[in-house]
Amino acid sequence: MDWFRFLACAWLAASAAVSGFGAARPPALVDLADLARGQPPEFAADALLRIADAPNLTDVAWKREILEDAFHLAAGAQQPFARVRWKGSPASLFDKAYAQGLDALSLQSKAVDAMLAIDFKKARELLGEIPAPRIPRLTCDDALVYDVSIFYTTVGEVAVRAFSAKEASQEKPFQLLERYAADATSPAQAAPIARMLAGASVKREQFEALVNSFAGALGQIPGDDRSFSAAMADADAGIASLAAECARRRINRAPLVDAWGAYKARQLSGARCADAAARGSQGAGECKSPQCRQLAAQFQDLIMGTSGFALPAAQKSTSEWGSRLRQYLAALADWKQDDDPVEYFRAKSQFYGVLFEVTPNGAERDLLLRALLGWLQQNGYQRDHPAEWFYPVNRLIIQAFADPVGMKAAIAELRRSPDPVIALYAQLEQLLPRPMDLTFGLL
Repeated sequence: MDWFRFLACAWLAASAAVSGFGAARPPALVDLADLARGQPPEFAADALLRIADAPNLTDVAWKREILEDAFHLAAGAQQPFARVRWKGSPASLFDKAYAQGLDALSLQSKAVDAMLAIDFKKARELLGEIPAPRIPRLTCDDALVYDVSIFYTTVGEVAVRAFSAKEASQEKPFQLLERYAADATSPAQAAPIARMLAGASVKREQFEALVNSFAGALGQIPGDDRSFSAAMADADAGIASLAAECARRRINRAPLVDAWGAYKARQLSGARCADAAARGSQGAGECKSPQCRQLAAQFQDLIMGTSGFALPAAQKSTSEWGSRLRQYLAALADWKQDDDPVEYFRAKSQFYGVLFEVTPNGAERDLLLRALLGWLQQNGYQRDHPAEWFYPVNRLIIQAFADPVGMKAAIAELRRSPDPVIALYAQLEQLLPRPMDLTFGLL
C-alpha cells in the first residue's frame, strides 16, 4: 500500500510539473506581487515587471498573469509618455524622475516586450490595446520634451518576433508596421519611426511601401519647434539609417530624402524658440523664494570649505560640524510649503538627499536618514506627482543597497517604512537587485 501511494504521489508530481502547476512560484515573490498590486498604478506595474523578470520565477502561467496585470495597471499611470530634458539646460531632480520609466507608454511597452519571450500571440494582443501616441504640441516654455522611442522599438520587435512563417507569408508583419509608418503627428516620432522601419524584415516591395507612407506622413507633421529642435540630430541619424537601408535594398530613396528636406525647411521657416528660453530655465539647486535661497546658502556653507572644495570626511566627522548639521536640519524642518510647491519639494528633497550622500556613517547620518525618510513618507506630493516624489526614494534605495554593510541601518529603515511604496521597493531591491548599469544614470 505504501509503495502504491509512493508511485501515485510521484506520478501526480510529474504530471503537475509537465502541466506547469508544480513550477516554482517562490512565496517571497508571491507576497511582493500581492503587495505591489495594491500600490498606485505606476508603482504597481513597475514592481510587477521586476518580479516577472526574476530568474527564479519558472512558473510560465504565473509570469504571464503578472505581465498582463502590469500591462493593464500601467494604463492608469499619471504620465502618458516619457519626457527628457531639452538640451542646453542643466539636469534637475525632475528630469531624472522622468528617466525612471514610470509613464504608461514605457511600462506597457516593457510588458509587451517581456511577453514576447513566453507568448508572442498575447504580446501582439497587448500591443494592439496601446493607443497610437498622440503627442501634445509643446511651447518654448517647456524644458522637457516627449520621448516615445520605446514604443516604436517594441512595435519593431513584435513585427520581427511575433509572427509565424505562415503569418509572414500573409503579410501580417507588414500590416502591423503599416499601421504606424504613416501615423507621425509630432517631430518626436520621426526618429523612432525611421529606426523602426530600417529594421523591418519584410519583402522589398513592402519595405518600399512603408518608406513611401512615412515620407508622406512627414509632410503632415505640424509645427512644434521645441520638439523639432530637441529631436533634429537624432532624426537626421534615423533618416540616414533608413535611406541607407533603401540603398541596400535597391529602392529609390529620393522620395524619402526629398520629404525629409522639405519637412526640415518647413519647420525651420516657422516660429522658432530662442535658445535662451531653454538655457534660462531653472536648473538644479536654484531657488526663487527668499527662504529657499537662504537655506541654499547655508547648505553650501555646510558642505563646502573656504577653499571652494568639498569638505573632507575628517572635518565632517567633528562635533562642531555635527552641531552645524543639526542646526541646519532644524531650519530645514521649519521650512513649510510656500507659494511654489514644485520648488519646495525639489529643493528640500535635494538638500536632504545631498547631505545624506556626503555625511559620514555615524550618528549624524542616522539622524539625516530619519529626517529624509520622515520627509518622504506620506508626503502629499506623492499623490499628485508620483514619479517626481519617487525619484528621491529611488535614489536613496540605490545608494543604500550599493553599500549593504555601511548602510545596514538605512536598509532596515527602508524595509520597515510605514509607506507601502518605499517598503515594497526596498524589498524588491533586496530580493531582485538591479544591475548597476540600470541604476547609475539615476544617481
